[in-house]
Amino acid sequence: MKLARTSLIVRCSQDDADRIRNQASSEHRSLSGYLLYVLERSMWIEDRLTHGLTKSILSAQADSIKSERHKQIRTAVHLRCTVEQAEKICAYAARRHLSISDFVVFSLQRTWDASERLHRS
Repeated sequence: MKLARTSLIVRCSQDDADRIRNQASSEHRSLSGYLLYVLERSMWIEDRLTHGLTKSILSAQADSIKSERHKQIRTAVHLRCTVEQAEKICAYAARRHLSISDFVVFSLQRTWDASERLHRS
């Protein structure tokens, strides 16, 4: 049985797009496979971290994320996924009052920052 498929266009900086492609390649994943892996982990973290936070805290975080991202030169990456995965990504982005692109880039940045901290330890 085939699952219904869709895709999302994720706006990001050229540096982020290059890093996504490099990370996907180094992990022997497709670009979409890499992004979905990062997003699944991010949504798992979201379930544990944002539980109980007020909307004003989430909105303040969203505003800081948005202002940082819009200062950079932009490009886009194409994320292929199931309709169910896309709906879940949209729901988690809405929880944080972010666009889908902002939520994806936020998730990537959080993953990359954590990885860099681990490598420094």
